[in-house]
Amino acid sequence: MILINSSPKDTMRVFKPFSRFNVPVGIGILASVLEREKIKVKVIDEQVEDNTFELVTEYVRGMSKPYIFGFSVLTASFKRAIVVSKRLKELYPDSIILFGGIHPTAVPEDVLAHKHIDFVFRGEAEIVLPQLYACLKERRDFVHIEGVSYRLGGQIIHNKSAAIVEDLDGLPPFPYHFFSSEKYDLGAIVGSRGCPHQCIFCSNRITTKKKYRYRSAECITEEIELLYYKYNKRHILFLDDNLLVNKERVYFLLDEMRKRKLEDKLNFTFQARGDSVDYDLLKSLYTAGFKNISFGLETASERMMKIIKKGETVKQCKEAVSMAKEIGFHISGVFIYGFPDETHDERMDCIKFSKNFKLDMVRFNNATPYPGTELYEIAKNENRLNIQGLYENFNSVSAMIENPFKKIPFSYVPLGNSEKEIRNDILFSLLAFYCDFDRIRMLFSKSDATKRWFNPGSGIKEKFRKIPALFYLAMVLLIKFSSLFFDVLLKRNTSISIAEFFSILTGGWKKSEGK
Repeated sequence: MILINSSPKDTMRVFKPFSRFNVPVGIGILASVLEREKIKVKVIDEQVEDNTFELVTEYVRGMSKPYIFGFSVLTASFKRAIVVSKRLKELYPDSIILFGGIHPTAVPEDVLAHKHIDFVFRGEAEIVLPQLYACLKERRDFVHIEGVSYRLGGQIIHNKSAAIVEDLDGLPPFPYHFFSSEKYDLGAIVGSRGCPHQCIFCSNRITTKKKYRYRSAECITEEIELLYYKYNKRHILFLDDNLLVNKERVYFLLDEMRKRKLEDKLNFTFQARGDSVDYDLLKSLYTAGFKNISFGLETASERMMKIIKKGETVKQCKEAVSMAKEIGFHISGVFIYGFPDETHDERMDCIKFSKNFKLDMVRFNNATPYPGTELYEIAKNENRLNIQGLYENFNSVSAMIENPFKKIPFSYVPLGNSEKEIRNDILFSLLAFYCDFDRIRMLFSKSDATKRWFNPGSGIKEKFRKIPALFYLAMVLLIKFSSLFFDVLLKRNTSISIAEFFSILTGGWKKSEGK
């Protein structure tokens, strides 16, 4: 079986030369499950491979027919997956095409509307994929296989939904040996699945559901040891949506790391919510090597927190950031602009938050209504859902990465706002935050935390090779910010007033607020 991680080549546009890729954990775990079942499996990750069809030609030589191609598909990669799978069906007419992942789980009928696609997996596929493989190879009936959708007699059939994987420790170890490219940052671990919260914009729980499950401390530390001793990794990113959902579990993990003398050897990055931290927990994490924390802040408005059903408050986020800063964490944050009923002033409060609390790195994303989320339904009900082609404009960082002369249309613009206004607010926020020598210097430092977001190169030769790309990026940003200046100072067709522009850019608002 050949598993393909679909990825369009222009996902990060002008930032692509400065991107570093995590291993595709979903497809990697599926590969390990198939390997354990003695099923011959190959992996093609289009994040790092440019020759998909040549690799397929090489790999099928050692496989029996019918060839089975399994695609892992996000919304942003849907078009690429359709293009590649259709071509494979033309090259190998008797092959079987399977689509799985977040996007097919959310909209299986839309996927199966493409006649060359034979099956869709809905949800987590670790249990059912080997079962379906055996049925297809042995030409047996598959109507009992849970979580599978397919066409039968002109109709789309959805088999009973598959159960989630309860015992994550029962899955085989992650197969890092499948991912040898130097373009990867192998230092990544998934310690848990699921999230108990109700955020209207989150698509992850479409496959993992709301039930939170986690791997044991022993299982995780064994993987840390593997990365440290075999792959020489010194920095590891936890890909958990929120590492701190279960605090007792975290303390077990820290205890196990101390037993194995790992706490002083590595540096860790993790994601958390403001309502999930306390001082003692943060201090224990920091002492054990967890030096970098990323908060999904989303907004600086208590009103918006309720609208997006975040389940926490801005006050809690501020307290969490303050505690983390006091302890010494490198802090990253993510804000999202363009939620329903959001105002310009509420977006400007996000800049003030990021500067007041001295965050180290910040992203300002545009709200994207991914299929299967409540935001998708809101956008559709408001008649504001904008799908271009095969979801080609569903990109949450489009305002930053797009070509200034070929903009990516937003997939959603809330009532009372315009796309231009939100795009300018994002650009202004980035300018206001990063117009700082220390932050620019940090982007080009050797910090592993910053390289997760922006990788300028790890050595002199690599940095030198990236000079042309860096020059091009600088020119693109100059054009973007020049356009912003023109809109604010001359054209005056944006919500950002001249006074607000200079006040926020220079931090002058602090004086007016008595800070």
